[in-house]
Amino acid sequence: MGRHNKYLVLGVILVLLAIYTAISQADITVIQAELNKPFNITLESNPTTGYAWTVDFNHKMLIGGEKGYSASRPGAVGGSGQQVFVFTPIQEGQTEISAAYKRPWEESAAEERTFRVNCVVND
Repeated sequence: MGRHNKYLVLGVILVLLAIYTAISQADITVIQAELNKPFNITLESNPTTGYAWTVDFNHKMLIGGEKGYSASRPGAVGGSGQQVFVFTPIQEGQTEISAAYKRPWEESAAEERTFRVNCVVND
């Protein structure tokens, strides 16, 4: 392989890596959260299908993760709604919350979301 071809291949690889990084970063939602003040993450859900959101997070940075459910149309059978997760930052800094929408008995998730949380002190 000629010298110019090596540079061309390297250039293509770098461009593809940059595109992949930009796409993967686009899937991250950034949340500004104040230390010791709760915030919510609300995710569309339909538990009648067996799917539910689960979250994974750093317990040294955040407490909570409790979930609630709010139906879009209360009383409607098979209707969708939202799962609401409540978190409270307990340490200043940056952390991530990973959310997966899946059935408990399945390995792969139907959807995954990432939330980057910037925990700050506001006076």
